[in-house]
Amino acid sequence: MTSLHKELADILQEEKKLLKELYSLVSKERDAIVSLDSKGLEGILREKEALLVKISLWEKEREKLLKREGLEGKTLSEIIEIFSKDGQKEEMEILIETYRIMKSFLSAIEEIQKINEQLIDHSLIHIGTALKFFESFGIKPKHSLSKEA
Repeated sequence: MTSLHKELADILQEEKKLLKELYSLVSKERDAIVSLDSKGLEGILREKEALLVKISLWEKEREKLLKREGLEGKTLSEIIEIFSKDGQKEEMEILIETYRIMKSFLSAIEEIQKINEQLIDHSLIHIGTALKFFESFGIKPKHSLSKEA
């Protein structure tokens, strides 16, 4: 395996590992939202933020590697296609499999994130309705309602 293939495979393996962790976290996040575990959700969100920073750093490493090799701006599927055409198919099998798994994780994460957003939106609607109910009796909330919180 050439140096480029090895370096790219190593970076992608790290990104794949982090995406697997992110998938697990967004699943835990969904469970915390459903069970109304605000403390647990807070901890999960901190973990998720730290994990996203790590993923971003590996993305930057990959971008630097590709720039160094004159492949700046190319997607992984384009890079795989280029190397496959150069007769390096055997060397690319690891990259192809890693790329496939990463796409699968990203798709699953995106779906769970959509569900999480819907759950939060529905919760906010119910909370807003409850607040209006209490306000109708002259009871004022101590805090305002915000989706960003």
